[in-house]
Amino acid sequence: MNKNSVSSFNLNTGTDLAFALVVFISFFTAFSTSSISSIFLIMVIICLGIAYVSNGIYGFSYVRKTKTLVPKLLYFFIQLIIGGLIIYYGKGVGFTTLILLPVVAHTAMILDQEWSLLVNAAVLLTHSVSVWSFSHSVPILWAGVPIFFAAQVFILIFTQMAVNEQKAREKLEKLASDLSEANQRLSEYAKQVHELAVTQERNRFAREIHDGLGHSLTTINMQINAASVVARKDPEKAIYMLENAQKLTAEALIDVRNSVYALRKDAEEIEDLPSRIHRLVDNTKTTARDVIFTLIGAPRIISPQADLTIYRTAQEAINNAQKHSSATKIEVLLDYSKDDSITLKVKDNGVGAEKIHNGFGLIGIQERVRLLNGNVEILNEPGKGFLVKIVVPG
Repeated sequence: MNKNSVSSFNLNTGTDLAFALVVFISFFTAFSTSSISSIFLIMVIICLGIAYVSNGIYGFSYVRKTKTLVPKLLYFFIQLIIGGLIIYYGKGVGFTTLILLPVVAHTAMILDQEWSLLVNAAVLLTHSVSVWSFSHSVPILWAGVPIFFAAQVFILIFTQMAVNEQKAREKLEKLASDLSEANQRLSEYAKQVHELAVTQERNRFAREIHDGLGHSLTTINMQINAASVVARKDPEKAIYMLENAQKLTAEALIDVRNSVYALRKDAEEIEDLPSRIHRLVDNTKTTARDVIFTLIGAPRIISPQADLTIYRTAQEAINNAQKHSSATKIEVLLDYSKDDSITLKVKDNGVGAEKIHNGFGLIGIQERVRLLNGNVEILNEPGKGFLVKIVVPG
């Protein structure tokens, strides 16, 4: 803004000074000769000069700010009338015949090309008519018009160059300002994207810990508790349960390692999804709870994200059934029968819940499925059990 203001100030001020200077020199050269001796004529020319300069500075400043054409044309009409009268009453003495040249500069500053040429033609015509009016001499007219026309063309070209340079500079300054604002917004967006990426990564790690390691620790804890209950009555069974808990501990470590590589494109080192869910079901079975796994359709290769989402959902649903449902039977169904989607259902015959609380586990399931543009369905019947169903593209 400051640079634009300075540029505009310099151009306007230079034009105003040139305008006043041309009028002053014209009047000085006219009054320094003895050609104009009438006091009345001198006063008339002085009044016309004051009107010409005032309108040329203040009137021009006003019309330069307006967007409409009529006030601009009216300004030039008034200036041509006053300037023509000055030339007529001054009878071409000194430089009075050049007094219309500042108007030429004004046409380049506030009019488009077509109107500028038209008004400049009117300027040349006004000059010619004024000279002819006081001289009635073709030689005098012919001697002055080419010089005036050459000066008119010179001023028009160089003023237009100055105007174009100013507009280009203002445009560059505006572009620089816009670019600075865009860079600032881009920096803010980059910061927001970074914060969002960090948040998503934190949530992903939190889901992995909760769904993977959390499930394993819950199962290990239940195995150890069951072993402590039957330790005195059936030591062999207790030892079996403790060995199973130790086995689950080793598998939990493997699961932590797998979580690091679960989203890789080349997942050949990771066991296939049905086998992992089948092993998950086997590890969850107890004497008091039967866990059944059913596979429908032919397994196929799916994206690592979809694979991990299904497996973690099975883990979380089975884990919730173990901790909260008091179920004696859990059914796990993995369905590949549809070509464009895969369905997982985990249903128990437990006590259900009076109200579904969206804890971190259920929220994690919903987030994972939503990222794949899948669907989540949770059905709860108090006293009759709980169902978790997801459908993901695959």
